[in-house]
Amino acid sequence: MKNLIYQVWCGELRPACKHSEKQFREYAKRIGADYRLDLDPNIAGKVCDVPMYFEWLNPMIDDSFLEYDNVLVVDMDIFITPDAPNVFDEPIKDVGICTEPFQGKYRESTTIGGHINKTNDERWSRVVLDKYGSTMPRDKDGHLKVYNAGMVLFTNKGLKLCREKFVPFQDYINDMRNSGLGRFYTVDQNYFHAMMCTHLDYTEMDNDWNCYIHYTRGALAIVEPIHDGRGSRPKFVHIQLSKADFFEDDLLDKITNDSVLSWKNLLP
Repeated sequence: MKNLIYQVWCGELRPACKHSEKQFREYAKRIGADYRLDLDPNIAGKVCDVPMYFEWLNPMIDDSFLEYDNVLVVDMDIFITPDAPNVFDEPIKDVGICTEPFQGKYRESTTIGGHINKTNDERWSRVVLDKYGSTMPRDKDGHLKVYNAGMVLFTNKGLKLCREKFVPFQDYINDMRNSGLGRFYTVDQNYFHAMMCTHLDYTEMDNDWNCYIHYTRGALAIVEPIHDGRGSRPKFVHIQLSKADFFEDDLLDKITNDSVLSWKNLLP
């Protein structure tokens, strides 16, 4: 099997990005995979009017990715625990992806970034149903599921299906804009969510493959000011704390591997 780990970044690499790159280069070597980092590639940017956001989906455009049996696309704010096993050993269908199980409750309680909330999630899902005929999945509490695009594992078959069946980036962007939805709902993560659920046989991977840590706002912040999404065996840790791109390597490693109590007072 020929496997690839792909990361992409636009602009100058920040300190945390360099640390993520180093970790994933070493991890790729350990598990026998190739590694590729694209800096300022402007591949997806040539086919849509939203710079940067869709670049992680370059495998849908660049034919060189088709030589691989599997392609793991991973953000540069994700870090690896020392004993993480080989992600390519995971049994997946067309693509593998992780949910954000905290997001439904969180978005019901507050608005993030000015317009990300339960009301707008529901509006988005109705537009997806109207435009593409697909009903978006829900969790056990009735919240719309959120799939995090920070780590997506494509099989070769899945990648080919993305190319064949997904609507062009710009068509989706225009559909969402014309529906009056805010920027978050017009770009890459919600695009992939909608297209994946409409066209692919996807696998929800164990969330410890993409467990995220971030500050909490609103009412939930009273009891959980920092949300720690790590389970019992975290593998890839998505550090979404503000200014984390500029944290030192030692602090990033501590956040990745240790309890919140051990490092929360070290945050700048």
